[in-house]
Amino acid sequence: MTFQTNKLRPALIASALAATLAFPAWLLAQEEEDSGEADTGVDTTLVARPSVLAPRAASGLLLSVARAGDKLVAVGQRGGILLSSDGSEWKQVQVPVDATLVRVFFADASHGWAVGYDGTIVATEDGGSTWTLVQFDAAWGKAYFDVLFFDAQNGFVAGGNGRLQKTADGGETWETVESPAFEDQPNLYTLTRLGNGSLVLTGERGFIAVSGDQGANWKQLKSPYTGSYFGAVASGDAGIVLFGLRGNAFHAADLSKAAPLTEADLAALREAAANPEASGSASNPISEVAGWARLASEDTESLFGGTVADDGSVLLFGANGRIMKADLAAGQLVRQQLPTNINMNAGLATADSLIVVGTSGVQRFAKP
Repeated sequence: MTFQTNKLRPALIASALAATLAFPAWLLAQEEEDSGEADTGVDTTLVARPSVLAPRAASGLLLSVARAGDKLVAVGQRGGILLSSDGSEWKQVQVPVDATLVRVFFADASHGWAVGYDGTIVATEDGGSTWTLVQFDAAWGKAYFDVLFFDAQNGFVAGGNGRLQKTADGGETWETVESPAFEDQPNLYTLTRLGNGSLVLTGERGFIAVSGDQGANWKQLKSPYTGSYFGAVASGDAGIVLFGLRGNAFHAADLSKAAPLTEADLAALREAAANPEASGSASNPISEVAGWARLASEDTESLFGGTVADDGSVLLFGANGRIMKADLAAGQLVRQQLPTNINMNAGLATADSLIVVGTSGVQRFAKP
């Protein structure tokens, strides 16, 4: 029952993403911008203006949802931020910027951050009831795609063209993190903390990088996939599940055993990026790489978000009603049958429900 409440092959990627219908327009636009094939017409003179309270905000495009203590917080287009105590009734709150918000993250029940278009960062200290503008960078003109904090003071934001920034004062000031791993400026879509404290960055063109020292240094890993990773979920102490374009998903039980990216590997990737037409017709985007296992699935709908349920199971959310349960022991994805074909960007599992957000706003489903 339902309760309403990459530079590698840019033309191919853009075509595949458009076909999903669920893929957020902000990311497709970013792919096109990076390909150099489109004039994005970014207005660098924009100034932040407050979001507008809309009576149907809970039915609009939403991109991320997170827990803030006993509350749920969802974010999306035009600076929309909504709160709920039960996943059924949602209330929009005022936000000092109307840029589309891509991700929301809470370090505890009170301290949270949301990031998005035009280098936007907003923060809350009261569980999402009120928000302050931390950063708005129209001159940069790109999006932050993910945010992760260790506590109320220390955290990171990751975004377009290999941009990673860190703060040690709750977002008052930010410092750019430099690394050879970001030299080719891939869009950084996800930032994940493993059970052992290691950090993992993933993004376009199969980009994977890991840090074992709180993000000070990064090592790029060899990827089993040359397409984009749109999401990542930590698994166990040192494991991770990556997923993205065309429903492809991969599991590393122990990321420390995953193969590093060699100079020869990097040279091959750069050659492919320089000649996408030739590389696209001669190579398979999926390959056997030490430390990684592909999660078998006959489904090809792209996957955008994931969560870990209370029982430890990994659930992935995607286009056209796809909710996939990762059976890591069997190495496969199992589709969960729900009476819906809505497009989903992210989700959370509560004790008795699944709360999903996407192009149809917020939806609540009984667990399958």
